[in-house]
Amino acid sequence: FLLNVPQAPYVVLVNHKVVKPYVEKEVYDDQDGTNEAGFGSSADHAINEEFQFKLIATLPASRDNGRAYDYYDEYAVLFNDTLSKGITYDRLDSVVIESKGIPYDITGDSSKYTIDTTDLESHNYFVVGIPDVKTCVEDPRFNLNDGATITVTYTAHLNDKAAVNTTSGSTDNKNKVQLQYSNNPRNSAYWGFTPESEVRVYTYQLNNTKYHDTAEKGNELKDVGFRLYSDADYKNEVELYQDGEFYYPIKNASNKQAVEMKSAEDGTFNVKGLDAGTYYLKETKTPADYNPCDVPPVIIKANHKGNQVDLNGSTLSTTIINNK
Repeated sequence: FLLNVPQAPYVVLVNHKVVKPYVEKEVYDDQDGTNEAGFGSSADHAINEEFQFKLIATLPASRDNGRAYDYYDEYAVLFNDTLSKGITYDRLDSVVIESKGIPYDITGDSSKYTIDTTDLESHNYFVVGIPDVKTCVEDPRFNLNDGATITVTYTAHLNDKAAVNTTSGSTDNKNKVQLQYSNNPRNSAYWGFTPESEVRVYTYQLNNTKYHDTAEKGNELKDVGFRLYSDADYKNEVELYQDGEFYYPIKNASNKQAVEMKSAEDGTFNVKGLDAGTYYLKETKTPADYNPCDVPPVIIKANHKGNQVDLNGSTLSTTIINNK
């Protein structure tokens, strides 16, 4: 549209009626010695370890004490959340609406919101919706014209399809959300859509090779036993299960059986899906006529920088040699 101002001073400031809603996604990261614990744009976790995502929608207040939301019979929002193939949705944890500094936890009242997981298996996609934000808070002080934030928190975990990092870089373990919201008070079929907000979840692979005498081809040792620990005293074992050629952390996977690692025909015993941190390998079964060996600590030092991770100073490949 063109706006013609035919009278002096020929300048008119035109304001938007309402500022658009927006959405942010965050993922929880543990304290692992590199990054501070808390929610942010990236995290690192072990495969099968549960962690939380947080979706935060901001519905702006009506400008200049306006009543913009009053024009809507119902004001709906939908969190359209897409997970990568390496991330599995577990459960919804909470739905909280906050306005003027007052939080309203509606998690326990499923009549106020919906969860559609129909497309989770086929497209790794689910939707959390609130059909009418205006009426889902039973408090006379609540008025959507004052603005509000809606925070949805849910639990997920990395699965065995998760992309693993052995070097610095990005990851395919991405997770994004887009907010869909009422955008026409005359017709509820018209929706507004925010830009997508994306986070990344990193996990790491440790490659180990066992040799005798020297680290040369032909000197690989098979059937040497190892266990992995998170402390130098070998008291806190990182329990692992085997699937094919890789070992994976059990963590929250209660249907997995812990095993001892054994080097394969080519001397390898590789662990897929470790969190950042310091680990200790302990040789538990030494071949006949050989001495057990001490293995230096395995250090996974991950610095998150935007959509990249810096693994400088990490040890993600070990060569272990037994001598007679």
